[in-house]
Amino acid sequence: MKSPRANVALRLAMAALTFMATMQWHPASVLAGEYIGNDPVVAAHAERALSAFERWQHNGDTVAYLEYVEARSETAAQVAISVGMLPEKVQNSWAEGDLGGQRAALAALTQVGVPYKRYTEEEGVSFDCSGLTGYAWDRAGVDLPRSSRYQYRSADRVDPENARVGDLAWYPGHIMLYLGVDSLIVHSPARGRTVEYGTLSEDRAGWVRFADPLTSEISQG
Repeated sequence: MKSPRANVALRLAMAALTFMATMQWHPASVLAGEYIGNDPVVAAHAERALSAFERWQHNGDTVAYLEYVEARSETAAQVAISVGMLPEKVQNSWAEGDLGGQRAALAALTQVGVPYKRYTEEEGVSFDCSGLTGYAWDRAGVDLPRSSRYQYRSADRVDPENARVGDLAWYPGHIMLYLGVDSLIVHSPARGRTVEYGTLSEDRAGWVRFADPLTSEISQG
């Protein structure tokens, strides 16, 4: 005869199997690694960086540029620490990226914690995956199409070893922004979750393809 504890364990296991069997599959769920979906410190640092960049861009203010670099570095360090990476690794990667990619990544990070909602792109309210990437690149001065597939197709393909911060990271049905190091990304993944950053699981990261909207924009201009 089974003990009460064994019976409880069996019921819990059966309940978990039933729950998993009835879950609706979503493309983003198979890529789930470790994600941070609520980080007001990162969001605040990223917004301060973008604000300083805009002042520098409009006024040529050297002090504003230095503030941008400092805030960008603080954002990168906070992201790195949260996911267990060396701050210098992320900071150096962002510093080596182009300014457009830096701005797009920072813009996406200002929205960490904002809920996912399908077919939306509303700052501080809700985003779906392509809504977030479109919003982020719009703040960097690049207009992207609305769907994940067309966003990827509109940009120039990039080999994984050459991908830089802000590049689009895509697989069929989902699009993200690359954060420049390993499999670090920011995205708006699925209903019930928020804009979040983190690392893709190793067995799924190989599915991702990269593209750079900035080089495509330059070639069209």
